[in-house]
Amino acid sequence: MTHIIIPSTYLKTTSQLIFLAGPTRGAPPWQAEAIEFLASYEHDMDLTIASPERSIPLHMTRLVIEGDQNYFHRRRAWERYYLDVASKIGAILFWLPGEQQHNCDKVYGATTRLELGQWMVNYRHDNSVRFCIGIDHRFPDVDAIIYDLSVDAPDKPVFETLEETCIEALRIVGAGP
Repeated sequence: MTHIIIPSTYLKTTSQLIFLAGPTRGAPPWQAEAIEFLASYEHDMDLTIASPERSIPLHMTRLVIEGDQNYFHRRRAWERYYLDVASKIGAILFWLPGEQQHNCDKVYGATTRLELGQWMVNYRHDNSVRFCIGIDHRFPDVDAIIYDLSVDAPDKPVFETLEETCIEALRIVGAGP
């Protein structure tokens, strides 16, 4: 069974957890696509998807888990908590899509770049950190990111599609091919 956790729900989970890490503001609705794919994939395990994007496809809202809404004092605390859990007992799925709608007041994907850098360094020092990454060729500074990955996580492949990245996350948690 697949479940979805959205901000700022707290629920202690023992199931495999995939955290959807990537841009939200200005990005295409990639989280909804990832949830659709992950939830429809045939597997025999409890799987929880932590999505920072609160907009869930209407037909998937039945999968959203209720929990304590007052546990985290801010959304960023929620994100950091579930990133940490996923890095240990699941997988952080980084997807870096091209920008869909430009906003001159915000750097596209700034928080995602920070998070990816942190988890690459964590992985360099502890290769039990569980993450995968896919990058749309339209994401800014792709070459620099791929270079840094080759230095800090040389055994981590960089996928070119969201579907391939989802399959890798499922493989990491033991539900994929």
